[in-house]
Amino acid sequence: MNHAQGSAYERLTAVAAQLKVPDAVREVATAPPGDPEPGQIWRAVWEHTVQLVVITVVDNDTVQAIPASLERYTDTHTLLLPAEASTLEQPLALWWGLRQPLPWWVLDRQVSQLTVPLPASLQPDLPHEVPPGARWGSAVPSPAAAAAEYRGVLVDNLARLSTSRWQPEGTGALPQLLQQQGINAKQLAAHLQLQPPQALSVWRGQAPLTPDQAQSLAEHLGLGADEILAANPALPPAVVHELNRPLRRWQVRTLAAQHAETEEQARLRAAFGVFALAARQEDRNDTYWAARADRYFEMRLG
Repeated sequence: MNHAQGSAYERLTAVAAQLKVPDAVREVATAPPGDPEPGQIWRAVWEHTVQLVVITVVDNDTVQAIPASLERYTDTHTLLLPAEASTLEQPLALWWGLRQPLPWWVLDRQVSQLTVPLPASLQPDLPHEVPPGARWGSAVPSPAAAAAEYRGVLVDNLARLSTSRWQPEGTGALPQLLQQQGINAKQLAAHLQLQPPQALSVWRGQAPLTPDQAQSLAEHLGLGADEILAANPALPPAVVHELNRPLRRWQVRTLAAQHAETEEQARLRAAFGVFALAARQEDRNDTYWAARADRYFEMRLG
């Protein structure tokens, strides 16, 4: 941790220790997370990166997010909000110039809510557009100033969060791979202890192998498990979206702890598991993916 990060964290910790958590913050932080909405303040987390962000626009699997801080570091594109502008009841610095899209899957927990609307676009040279009581920050005095270093930390955080990935491409080449290895549907059923219809669906590329099944088959064939998983049929976008929802994150993390694996590996395990579970249903085309995900996690986590 560099000096700017360390000193910022120390001040934040010191301030937090003296604060009473507002009831509105406590309520939203302890409730099951819902889908993101504009005006919400979230904690975004991926691996070792943690960042407070304000959501301005929500898309299918991305949000437009502005990094926020309780620091008084600013640049000319930082919007300073008064304490009454959010349920945190603390002044906030919104680094408007660093706004960029973030994927849903990095959203960890909603922590607060803005109490004032934010225009879709703001410009520092148009001060009349800012919310009541807000103002633009001042210029960074020099590249060596703490504010410049802190801004660099935010840039790095947003870069790591925005470039995070977990979903596989899915080449759909599993049938060819199995045929090249001389594996027919009957042999696949016997080795993986699958029902014949299920084995036939996998052999035809209509259903995926789970990570455990891929590992077992890889050991049998002398291949890599990742190679077999990459040949799975592509995950339906609806499955990916369901696993991207903040509501699923604690379930994914519990699954990761259960199998002593990373969150990314657990997401793959859950995604292929949900897909495989739905693939066994006769009404596959009309599958209600949220219910399938609920069922999957209920079976795995109890």
